[in-house]
Amino acid sequence: MTTFSSNARVLHGGAERLPVRWVNREEPPVVISRYRVAPGSAVSLHMHTGKTEFWVILAGEGTVRVGETSMPVSEGDIVTTPPAIPHGLVNTGATPLIFLNIVQPTGDAITSVEVEP
Repeated sequence: MTTFSSNARVLHGGAERLPVRWVNREEPPVVISRYRVAPGSAVSLHMHTGKTEFWVILAGEGTVRVGETSMPVSEGDIVTTPPAIPHGLVNTGATPLIFLNIVQPTGDAITSVEVEP
């Protein structure tokens, strides 16, 4: 069993990383992180190289920006954030927005940079 604990690490402005636990794998087969964004808080606009991310909205509602496109999201929605495309999120609801981040490496070096809005 592998347990990842983040000690409530906050990334990209307002994404609080929550622990995940693989209950039947010693080595995780894929990178999955879980985040909570408080009402009115945001995941700042940023971009990565070397990976595509898939955000699975588990609870709450908000607005996601990918490139120049903004879209409303809520429970059950999945958003793809391609490499080198700015992306961010604002929790527009009254409850925490919870999402999984599933990472698909491209094989290139992984970097992350904040982007000015």
